[in-house]
Amino acid sequence: METVAAPRSWAGFVRDWLPLALILISYLILHELAETLAPGAHVLPQLGFDEQLVGGNAPTVQLQRALWDSGHVHWYDYLTWLVYLSHFVVTLSVAAVLWARSYQLFRRLRALVLTVTFAGFATYILYPAIPPWLASARGDMPPTVRVVREVWRHLGMADVAAVFGEKSQYAFPVGALPSLHAAWPFLLMLLFWSRAGRWRILLVGYVLAMSFTLVYTADHYAFDILLGWTYSTVTFVAIDHASMSRPWRKSSYAERSSSP
Repeated sequence: METVAAPRSWAGFVRDWLPLALILISYLILHELAETLAPGAHVLPQLGFDEQLVGGNAPTVQLQRALWDSGHVHWYDYLTWLVYLSHFVVTLSVAAVLWARSYQLFRRLRALVLTVTFAGFATYILYPAIPPWLASARGDMPPTVRVVREVWRHLGMADVAAVFGEKSQYAFPVGALPSLHAAWPFLLMLLFWSRAGRWRILLVGYVLAMSFTLVYTADHYAFDILLGWTYSTVTFVAIDHASMSRPWRKSSYAERSSSP
């Protein structure tokens, strides 16, 4: 792992982190488009794919029939709630550590996250799609609940729970395809795979935990998740190829390979 530190200045800090801050700004702009895009939002092919995948109702429906208890929030509901919320913490925390300790790797992670995220945002506009909980509310599939919202309600935080509703002032409910919640952990796995050694199991575990969470909580179809993984893989390969094609990168790689 590279050990070059980040530039220690306010100008350097702003330069490095402003592109990531643009993700939030762009999402807020997307929210303003929600009402315009909602009427044409798609439930296919993702719903049909999921139903064919398990030969019946979508996996979200089957999981909630087996695990969800409307009268009682179980420990695994809290666990999936935490895994879901980790999306807003884990990747950015990793980026912060890399910024302080491995600047070149930080820049690579930043490029990966920005590329996947804005590719996802572009897809949301070109092909708006609704998640399982909203498909249920509109009658396109059997009833499901948005478990994350229900846990917030159970904790007595109705105002926070409202953020996860269709009419939220902050949400973009027709931006489900691809799943960026699934794409970001997959990016981390790809980036650290060659460095992780025996800790690879944690990378795989986080990817699988997030995937189960997204399906069970009715936030995404399996189709959305697979597409998120695809976006991550294509982005990773493209950026890796571009970085290795630079003359300075080739020279650096050759020096490391020839060193004892």
